[in-house]
Amino acid sequence: KRKEQKRMFRQTLRQSSKATRAVRNASHKAELPPWALEPAFPKGDPAAAKAFKDSLAATEHHAKSTSGLWKKISWLVAAPAVIATAINTYFVEAEHAKHREHLSHVPDEEWPKQYEYMNIRSKPFFWGDGDKTLWWNPVINRHIKD
Repeated sequence: KRKEQKRMFRQTLRQSSKATRAVRNASHKAELPPWALEPAFPKGDPAAAKAFKDSLAATEHHAKSTSGLWKKISWLVAAPAVIATAINTYFVEAEHAKHREHLSHVPDEEWPKQYEYMNIRSKPFFWGDGDKTLWWNPVINRHIKD
């Protein structure tokens, strides 16, 4: 019985591979079916096409007018606002620069007292003297050790 099952299995495999080869060979040599040469999409509806074109033209007109409006807003509102902000920032920073210049002349005795929670270093930084951060400004940053 076992031999018979093996023989039938081999025969089925041979037949299926023959069928596969036959289909492959036939598909290479076959002509196209008639529906393959027909257009993929049917004729369009002229009324729907006109409605679509009108909608597209209206959208284009709206986009043109809206983009023009925002271009005017950008030049007439945003640009002057940026310039006014830059001028204001210049004067504020100039005042800060004068104040920092004043701080550079304050002696250590008049500098605010340092408390134990300030400038805590669990281990030294690997640059410089190990005490100053990367953003240390010697004019206004102080680390007064008692």
